[in-house]
Amino acid sequence: MAKSTKSLLVVSKRMRWGLTVWGWLAILFIIVLASFLLLTSTYGVLAPDQPVEADVLVLEGAVPDYVLDSAVTEFYRNHYKLLITTGTPLEWGHLLIEYGNTANVAASSLKRMGFDTTMLVAIATNEIKNDRTYNSALALGSYLKIYHPEARSINLISYGPHARRSQMMFQSALGKDFKVGIISIQSFYYGKNDWYRSSKGFREVMNELLGYIFVKLFFVPYD
Repeated sequence: MAKSTKSLLVVSKRMRWGLTVWGWLAILFIIVLASFLLLTSTYGVLAPDQPVEADVLVLEGAVPDYVLDSAVTEFYRNHYKLLITTGTPLEWGHLLIEYGNTANVAASSLKRMGFDTTMLVAIATNEIKNDRTYNSALALGSYLKIYHPEARSINLISYGPHARRSQMMFQSALGKDFKVGIISIQSFYYGKNDWYRSSKGFREVMNELLGYIFVKLFFVPYD
């Protein structure tokens, strides 16, 4: 009789494990610590400054004008022999449509700044929808193989938090035997320690962080 009564029960009492107050405080501490590390170290990871010894300086074309100034300063200060601009087709600005490509826009701007055109080359890619930085790097590699086969290293100038991903893409395209140094030019609008205090900084850094994660986990190099 006792056995049949027990089988009809719809509620039972069981022992379970649960967090104590100290347990919840420990989780809260881990969340706060992780958030602090994210805010203080993310920009440094995404915007490294790791130049190598090289005669060729490469500038990504889609950058603000103050990055062009920094590129000229870097070129003459470290006695490079060639400055190459890379880029993809323009997606905006009818007034700029005659240039066709961000590489040409950057090169034309450098010329107007008085840069020596005999040491300047623009490498423009065709219309592409995906992996624009990688395809720019492939175009650079093809140019160097033909015209400067002796080059085994470059320094790449990029804008802020986009730098790390650019370095990874150029390294993948040029090959492991090629040295790709990176020079990150800090944004005029936010710094490496306060980027999360402005909407522009937060959007750009978070977007580049997601891009970096995607490249690390999913990107597969191709020719």
